[in-house]
Amino acid sequence: MLGVGLFGPLGPAPGGTRHRAAEVGDVRARAAGDPQTGGPRDGRASFSPPGPAGAPAAEARSGRPAGIHPASGHPELAEERQAWIVLATVDGVGERTLAGLVAAHGSARHALWLAARGRLGRALGGVADGRRGIIPAATIAGIERAAREPGARLSALAARGVWTLTLLDPDYPRRLLTLLSPPPVLFGQGDARAMETPRSVAVVGTRRPSPGGRWEAARTAAGLAARGVTVVSGLAVGIDGAAHAAALDAGGMTIAAIGSGHARPGPAAHRGLAERIRASGAVIGELPPDAHASRGTYPRRNRLIVALADAVVVVEAPARSGALITAHLALEQGVPLCVARGQEGAERSAGCRALLDEASAWPFTDVTSLCDSMGWRAVAADGSQEGGRPGRADPGLSPEESTAPGPPTATPDGHEITPLPPLGAAERMIARRLAGGPATMDELLAVTGAAPGELAAALTLLQLRGLARTLGPLYLPAGSLLLAVP
Repeated sequence: MLGVGLFGPLGPAPGGTRHRAAEVGDVRARAAGDPQTGGPRDGRASFSPPGPAGAPAAEARSGRPAGIHPASGHPELAEERQAWIVLATVDGVGERTLAGLVAAHGSARHALWLAARGRLGRALGGVADGRRGIIPAATIAGIERAAREPGARLSALAARGVWTLTLLDPDYPRRLLTLLSPPPVLFGQGDARAMETPRSVAVVGTRRPSPGGRWEAARTAAGLAARGVTVVSGLAVGIDGAAHAAALDAGGMTIAAIGSGHARPGPAAHRGLAERIRASGAVIGELPPDAHASRGTYPRRNRLIVALADAVVVVEAPARSGALITAHLALEQGVPLCVARGQEGAERSAGCRALLDEASAWPFTDVTSLCDSMGWRAVAADGSQEGGRPGRADPGLSPEESTAPGPPTATPDGHEITPLPPLGAAERMIARRLAGGPATMDELLAVTGAAPGELAAALTLLQLRGLARTLGPLYLPAGSLLLAVP
């Protein structure tokens, strides 16, 4: 599998290289249909309609799916993760379409099974307005092509060194779970662990900075990097590029969130910069590799920048600037916003002055003051860090899970399985169903036989315990439920 399931992205090689040659070759063999792995052959569809909850999928008839430890998760869930990735490579399949397909057909793997046979309907599930819930014919054609060649799709990702994380993965970045609509599938290159560093700050601004603005962005990013803070930005020309480059020059880590696919991760002038970021951080986005950027993809990219950051610094922005979208998203999400005022009367800083005059933004002066305001102490001699994400809740671990009795156990791939907290009868029935993949409210009602009010209460408890989350009309497994079946 291509970084799918319990293994997450392919493990880093010594020296920071993301993919070892042997691992990439193994992934390609699996995706292409190595008879030892049970993967798809010759690009033919391998996804089958799901049986009853808990029943093995056809993919696992001869044993567990490749790369999945039998004691660390449900085999059907592993196949469902892979189906999500195949669907996400199709132009036109975004968050809403993916959730609607699963809601309409019970699972992504069933949708692909139907599509491979030309039987996929155009209606989406979980959408009140039927007219808006129709999949365009071009998207249906793309899904049918993907369903007939899933192995080729996964192999193409591996060949580009692109890893994937889904909302069904225990490795999904916890910071992104703070979003109201986290990407169902995240595509990335580099080291995915960059998204889990204790401290991170976004540095953003105009694509047409003044020399002073460019210098301020570089000074800020270098100062943050020297303090062990990961620098996040959008790989655009101008302030973004200056921040990324300065963080790398200072020996730090940086993350680039992009609004296109990884085949075109940014302006041509930043190809070399993107390569450097992959080697010392990560380039991430929610679009498949061949996708083109558009006016609508950049605002969505900006929400990823904000979610990955503990604070946002706007260095220079005119009255009409994409950086102001990022700033307002930070305010909406409760992320501290720091703004450099710039020279009085300078047009390139007009948007910054408006933020300081009209919004709850801090005036940015220097990195030391920012770190003090965040409660961050200096990096210790042994490299350890204190502080990080003050006031931002960690959605990946609930109080009940953190106090669950018994020590965690580990799978052979290094994942810890936290013992599930005690569950009531209705919660346990729901948890068992979700361990096999996403489900709608109607499906859970049918499985549990519970009254709607009782089911809603049980689902609320599971969400509070960090064992379930939502994606449109779907309920998904979360937390330790992704690794242990109750």
